[in-house]
Amino acid sequence: MSTAKRTILCVDDEKDILSALYDTFMDTYNVKTAASGEDALKIFNEEDIVLVISDQRMPEMEGTVLLGKINELKPKCKKILLTGYADVNAAIDAINKGAVDKYLSKPWNDEELIKLAENLIRRYESEMSFAKMIEDARSMKESVAKVKGNIMLLEKFVNSYLCGVCLVSPDKKIVFINKAGLEILKYSDIAQVQGKNSEGIFLLTDEIKASFREKYAAREQFFDSVYVNTNDGSLVSLLLSLTFDTGERAGVNGIIFSHGNK
Repeated sequence: MSTAKRTILCVDDEKDILSALYDTFMDTYNVKTAASGEDALKIFNEEDIVLVISDQRMPEMEGTVLLGKINELKPKCKKILLTGYADVNAAIDAINKGAVDKYLSKPWNDEELIKLAENLIRRYESEMSFAKMIEDARSMKESVAKVKGNIMLLEKFVNSYLCGVCLVSPDKKIVFINKAGLEILKYSDIAQVQGKNSEGIFLLTDEIKASFREKYAAREQFFDSVYVNTNDGSLVSLLLSLTFDTGERAGVNGIIFSHGNK
């Protein structure tokens, strides 16, 4: 159970019974008391109540009616009805309708009531934790869907380029090539090239990369002719530019290429 004190509400029109309930639970819970159903509803709307313990026989509003109203306001709140022998059938009917979780006949045993309250609050906390997990999962699913939508939008945008665009992983593997790039390199599908060593296709020597890196660091737009192996075995010269990761030993993370002259 949580280390923070949970708040419970005890309802009875008899002051002695309210005092007894308060004394029973005061060390473990933050206990609120009400002498009528109307007062109980007012407190319930103002506090974060996890458990309500109510007497059945009260002059203005019976316990089953009160707990039914509370169930409509906060179904996960746990509810115990204290009844006399004559009210057992009403308690059972309320349980069957879902308005009451458990009932105890008067006079009750304090240990039994304490144990019942503990079990119900433990169940409440489990239900709330599960509900949060469901909500978190739903939010995560919505976030993933949004990210996937953004990725699809970005892919559509990059595929609209007339020049080739190649994304490269830190270990020099090809991650993505747009449609224009596949046509230039004479591949029919990205699966044919995805995962291949980029420097096995784009013949980038250390000298070439150093030249591009110097220009890139100076924020200068720079294109140069570089030889490229195409899928049909041809060696062709393409006009090419590189982008780099940040850092002193930054590697190539992108290649922009096309047919044409410098």
